[in-house]
Amino acid sequence: MTIADVARRAGVSPSAVSHAFNGRPNVSEATAARIRAAADELNWRPNYASRKVSGQGGRSLGLVIARSRDTFGRDPFFMRLLAGLTEPLADIGWSLSLTLVQADEEERVYRQWWAEQRVDAFLLVDVRDDDPRLALVKQLGAPAALLGAPVGDGVASVTVQDETAFTTVLSHLAGLGHRSVARVTDAPGLAHTGTRDRRFAGAAAELGVEATFHAWDPEADDPVAELLGRLGAATAIVVDSESIAAQIVAHAPEVGVRVPDQLSVVAWEDSWVSSLVRPRLTALDAPVEESARTAVALLERLVRGEAAESRTVSGRRLVVRDSTAPAPR
Repeated sequence: MTIADVARRAGVSPSAVSHAFNGRPNVSEATAARIRAAADELNWRPNYASRKVSGQGGRSLGLVIARSRDTFGRDPFFMRLLAGLTEPLADIGWSLSLTLVQADEEERVYRQWWAEQRVDAFLLVDVRDDDPRLALVKQLGAPAALLGAPVGDGVASVTVQDETAFTTVLSHLAGLGHRSVARVTDAPGLAHTGTRDRRFAGAAAELGVEATFHAWDPEADDPVAELLGRLGAATAIVVDSESIAAQIVAHAPEVGVRVPDQLSVVAWEDSWVSSLVRPRLTALDAPVEESARTAVALLERLVRGEAAESRTVSGRRLVVRDSTAPAPR
């Protein structure tokens, strides 16, 4: 089947088919939907490979994120990551292909993008326990790298040197008199969550601090009140997501908990959100931009057919602001 066949089926010109698949604004949503339906019926897709051979297309990095638009838009980490990828990709003449999907759509997108040669490599984020994408990219023979701790063999990773991060945080809190600290995660199924739990427990044991663990429940009627009601003796919390930490800081006074007088709050990630909320968040600044540059350099080598090993970038830096204070008596 050719683009002309699709055009005839949809009742449009071949150029309209091209514009629809390239995301041009001069095709209405209704017409674009009709064109895609015709393409599906004929099992036709644009030949991205021929575009590259003819010099009309360049290298592209695929980033497939299994999150809702709402969750993605509220997570400052991804905004920093996308900003961090822009410059190194531009330096080597690559583009970024990004899409948001449901978890059950991931495999289809990876297979389709690779079959169409729409992308030359994949960057994997939010890697989960027993993540099927690791086996999939190896099966496809697609160059790939993941952000986070290494998971299994065969897929290179870019890892932040986090071995002493919790020691730094808990030393700061212990110095303020806190003897019971809770770790709060919003992603218990991710591969790095278990590693962080173990490091948190180990650092707490070394410093003589009681460690407890809690999962954020976004489905609760009042997630902040629900979490604070479970903290028990904890006088400080370390929260994986800075957006959730900001939500806790902003809402806690409304449910009778003053930050930091009664509860100190630390965010595992840092961004502009940390300085926007009041009191400003004490947070760990991660080298997101350095991770992005390192991942792009690693993937460029893999695409060229060169060997590329996993890399470790610099560790997080504790930025002390107003959300931590001496433990209440």
